Amino acid sequence: MATESSAAPLRLYFVDDGGNARTTACFASLGIDLAHVDVANQRWRAFRAELDADARLEIPVDSSLHSVKLVGARGRHVHRSRSTDRVTHRQHCQEVVLRGLRTIAAIPGARVRAVYRETDDYGRDRPALYAALLRQLNAELAKSGIHGVVIVDGDGTEGALRRAHRALPDEGRHIVGDPVFRPARALDLLQGADMLAYSAYQAIAKHPSRAFMWHWFGSTFPGAHGPSSL
Repeated sequence: MATESSAAPLRLYFVDDGGNARTTACFASLGIDLAHVDVANQRWRAFRAELDADARLEIPVDSSLHSVKLVGARGRHVHRSRSTDRVTHRQHCQEVVLRGLRTIAAIPGARVRAVYRETDDYGRDRPALYAALLRQLNAELAKSGIHGVVIVDGDGTEGALRRAHRALPDEGRHIVGDPVFRPARALDLLQGADMLAYSAYQAIAKHPSRAFMWHWFGSTFPGAHGPSSL
């Protein structure tokens, strides 16, 4: 996603969800000012080149990164053992997520936020949580005196997310238009948002099998907003 200089400051928010459809809804956002988007993409491409060149992994630069598959060492490009043993290979795959988080942390001006909600009705609470996140982002933009566009992983069929945008009052609104839906496989920084959402969820869920990554979100983004319960 190449960008051009704009007279009006604009911030892009890349948003993806995590959580567990039975118990917890979770969203994470990666906010990047338009002026820094080219640098952000350059940093991410350098990270992908490192994964491709890493003899332990050899993950092609054009393959999509999915945190769930990486942490489980599953998927077309990571299931084969390229390490001395299966356990070591799994660890190398898992660390791709941490390396991605560190790449995000190095992006100039990156704004990281994560929110979650415990639920017994995921279909109700997931869109409600997104609406709450949207209000937070709008308030953040208002404080900065700029406008923003929200880019969400998806195919555009989630009407509830679109309705959340249209429910924002015109007065004091800094979010521009409806969400822009793009598949994460087609947009690198949405894959970064997936890593944020997955690691934020693990920080709150505390599943024993993921104990190695409970601290990843907090230690990589000590100044982030969240994960906070909304």
